[in-house]
Amino acid sequence: MRTNLIRISMIAILGMTLALSSCIFKNGDVVINETVSVNLEEEQTTGQFTTFAVADKFKDVLERKLEQHGRGKKDVKSIHMTSATFKTMSIKPHDWTVTGDIHIARQDDPEGPYDDGPAPLVVFEDQSLKDLKGRPTDADLLDDGVDLVDRALADLLDEEDPRLILLVENETVEPTPSDGDPMEFKVRVSVNFQMVVDMGKKK
Repeated sequence: MRTNLIRISMIAILGMTLALSSCIFKNGDVVINETVSVNLEEEQTTGQFTTFAVADKFKDVLERKLEQHGRGKKDVKSIHMTSATFKTMSIKPHDWTVTGDIHIARQDDPEGPYDDGPAPLVVFEDQSLKDLKGRPTDADLLDDGVDLVDRALADLLDEEDPRLILLVENETVEPTPSDGDPMEFKVRVSVNFQMVVDMGKKK
């Protein structure tokens, strides 16, 4: 699957929702699955473009989830990315088929160089936005991008506050958008994480 997620202008992260489910192992560890979702809205009059988006709420999300369980970062045994999904919330005036790449990089200082990456995360090829409506569609993630996210998540446990950048390079859109036929869409991107938390320790 090849994504462009057409100009994921997450620069204004329009919405974030968190969902939580967990299970308990016999040794008392809790496995927490959480989902971070961002709503993306875009309008384009050309099929070839580049853009970027910023995701910098990882620390807040982690601390909120641990607080809900009465735990701290020292209680986290492992944390990693498990999957990502895409869902088209709205498109107009008709369907669009997109081809493009999404890379991910870490840049904790907005004015500084990349701390890690960029690394390829998702590739979309001839992806109909209409086909992404309904149930969220799992993305075929690339190992290099997932590894970068996992390194950033691990650094959260060392009191770092990673800032990740999605770098979008859209190659083509069919039919080609124009001033008279602009491509407009709203897509929800959800990233799923999992962490194992030791519930036997006291904070």
